[in-house]
Amino acid sequence: MLGIQQKKGDPDKLCGSLVVYAKILPSAVKDNDHAGIPFDSMVRNGILAVRGEFEKNNTIKRFLQNEMGASMDKGISNLIERIKESGEELPEGLDPDSIREHLEEISSMEIIPVPAKVMFYNNEEEILEENADIYYIGEFTGMSQAHLCITSLPILYQAKYREQQNSEEQGYINELLSQIESNDLISSKTGTGEFLPGEGNLLTFVGNLQELFERQVVPYLLYQAADEEQFNSSLLRFERFMEPYKEKKDIEQICESIRRLRADENNTKERSRIELLCKKVSAMYHEKFELLPEILEKLSALENE
Repeated sequence: MLGIQQKKGDPDKLCGSLVVYAKILPSAVKDNDHAGIPFDSMVRNGILAVRGEFEKNNTIKRFLQNEMGASMDKGISNLIERIKESGEELPEGLDPDSIREHLEEISSMEIIPVPAKVMFYNNEEEILEENADIYYIGEFTGMSQAHLCITSLPILYQAKYREQQNSEEQGYINELLSQIESNDLISSKTGTGEFLPGEGNLLTFVGNLQELFERQVVPYLLYQAADEEQFNSSLLRFERFMEPYKEKKDIEQICESIRRLRADENNTKERSRIELLCKKVSAMYHEKFELLPEILEKLSALENE
């Protein structure tokens, strides 16, 4: 649109980090006398660039963490298990209608645009190394026009990013509410082939991920997916479920280790690798980063055996 090119990232899944840049022709840098703004000081090597960080902090998951404490994931799991066993009522504030009402409040909150800041890069290759959604808006002979365009795009980006985030949160809350209303979190249904909760993925998952791995996913894939066709289809479903997880190599290694352990169930090294990788993925997902150094050290030692 309007000659704007997305050089990096997925337009249907914006990451919340943005870099916008334009190429400025040498003659344009001389145009530095508009409204007292020193445009030439914003350009390096013919590149005008800005970066913005727009990742949301007030997500529905964080709301639930604030309401229930840091152990939100395990708390909800235990809560629903308790309800299922004893028929208790949901605590005040956690009934489906209250959560829906709060979600609507978050979705309708006024958006205050966050400004992007000027960045300096030596060349286009350096820009493309950034871990962000990257947009190139073209060449300009006038600094005023370049400045207007490069400061406007981050506002549009924020609106699109927050719209996508709201859609994801709607999916998350719908999954949570359906599990609360049906008292059905991660029940043991592996005998029926239902080894993953609901129809969603990691974004809509409610509960403790390590428990899901240990109690459901790994035992099912190792022992209950009897024939190769069932195993491959189940493995594909697991990979789709884990698609939002950023470190794709971890999931690939878990799948490969499961394949090797199915071939040789006495392979203790692969069994240890699966256990450590599951712990790593769970620590990343639950943002328990303090657990990672020990896990990574054990993985490294395992590789060097």
